[in-house]
Amino acid sequence: MVARPDLVVESAAGALQGVRRGGVAAWLGVPYAKPPVGDLRFRPPEPMAPWPEVRAADRYAGAALQSRRPWDGPLQLGAGLGEDCLYLNVFAPAVDGPGRPVLVWVHGGAFASGSGALYDGAALAELGDLVVVTVNYRLGVFGFVDLAAAVDADVASNLGLRDQIAALTWVRDNIAAFGGDPSRVTVAGESAGSISVSLLSCAPTARGLFRAAIMQSGSYSLIHGAEVSEEIARSYARQLGLGRGDGHRLWRLPAAELAAAQQVVNRTAHGTLAAAPWFDGDVVPDSLAEAQASVRPDLALLAGHNRDEVTLFQRMPGDIMPTRRRDLVNRLRAALGWEAAAVVLAQYPDTAAGTRALGTDLNFAVPTLHFAERHSSAGGPTFYYRFDAAVPVLGATHAAELVYLWDWSGWSALVLRGRETAPRRALADRMRHHWVSFVRDGAPRADWPAFELPERTVKVFDPADDRIERDPFRARRLAWADRDVMPRA
Repeated sequence: MVARPDLVVESAAGALQGVRRGGVAAWLGVPYAKPPVGDLRFRPPEPMAPWPEVRAADRYAGAALQSRRPWDGPLQLGAGLGEDCLYLNVFAPAVDGPGRPVLVWVHGGAFASGSGALYDGAALAELGDLVVVTVNYRLGVFGFVDLAAAVDADVASNLGLRDQIAALTWVRDNIAAFGGDPSRVTVAGESAGSISVSLLSCAPTARGLFRAAIMQSGSYSLIHGAEVSEEIARSYARQLGLGRGDGHRLWRLPAAELAAAQQVVNRTAHGTLAAAPWFDGDVVPDSLAEAQASVRPDLALLAGHNRDEVTLFQRMPGDIMPTRRRDLVNRLRAALGWEAAAVVLAQYPDTAAGTRALGTDLNFAVPTLHFAERHSSAGGPTFYYRFDAAVPVLGATHAAELVYLWDWSGWSALVLRGRETAPRRALADRMRHHWVSFVRDGAPRADWPAFELPERTVKVFDPADDRIERDPFRARRLAWADRDVMPRA
């Protein structure tokens, strides 16, 4: 990468020097808020202070503090890990001409891992003549634990979501300088990113910051309810040796000590995440029911899930959601009662395939489908998909579609996609064009019909043959009867 003088742009806080990445320009490691360190730890994001000189934006900045995984390369997450993590990356074909549509990508990772640096936006920006923005935000105990409930601390709720809203606000105020149109923003994400998008869609302070949303595998029923968020917070307090009057100590604890407590809670928090958003009645509604009622038909929606979501979690260490038959049955009975649970369970044979389908539906498919149904019923433009591109052992598992949408290679691509064949390359090309079309026009290409009730038309992606199916989930859909079940109440 070579810096070019013509890639200096003026943001609200100061000038940024970009670089070339292939056929597009990139500005990497752009701060969208002050570093949340020292007195700003556990505080809402604050606007970045202006800088006087041209700031180099030629490399990824640090990602949020998290546990490294064996397959994380040194450049994948950015320049190190730490609390100083509120950065984003911009990819644009050029900074001149009429404003281009903007795609803002919120990464996944169970609210505990990941980085915008994992998603190189150059290819999508060039393919669709778009501006692509990838975002970091606070993770784990620093962004998604209700510490105020456990230690009487002055800690703002849902800090990671507040960071995402701050990033979208930065896009609104600055993206025109990078050739983007702030009135044509689509926010998108997968897994925890998809859940974030569902919450941003009902967050009052996010209104007006985007016109369309893409949800890939996940909705707000996967977050914490009030009891679980308080239980998790108390677990952190015990690990940190904090009592009710010790809230002030949170600012003095070493970051490594907070991260170590998260690892312990992660091993002991059965059936849920060690850190996740919660319904706070502030940033987002105060309950699942209120969130479900907060439909935004003014937004265009593209949503869907993978056919075998839960297989990845069946083989991962930990217990962040119910995946075994016994746990799924118990969760359903606790949430719905025995009779209603029996109606649902009758759709899922007590076999490996039946359990896989039940785990996929409870945790991902059914909540995402219900979100789309509510959106379409309210009159919002809606497009729904199912991703069926399978590999041995895992099938069409969670996150498998990411390899087709982004330029991933190495271990992740091998596990999630298998060998790269001509049909799979063609599938990636079709999917990218649909996503790009949606960002540009609020609708995918013409061969993907809208999802409308009662037909419920679904686009099925498969390397062998994409196809259209009408109400493919009918029997299961009727058994669930519009009910979403949280992994832990």
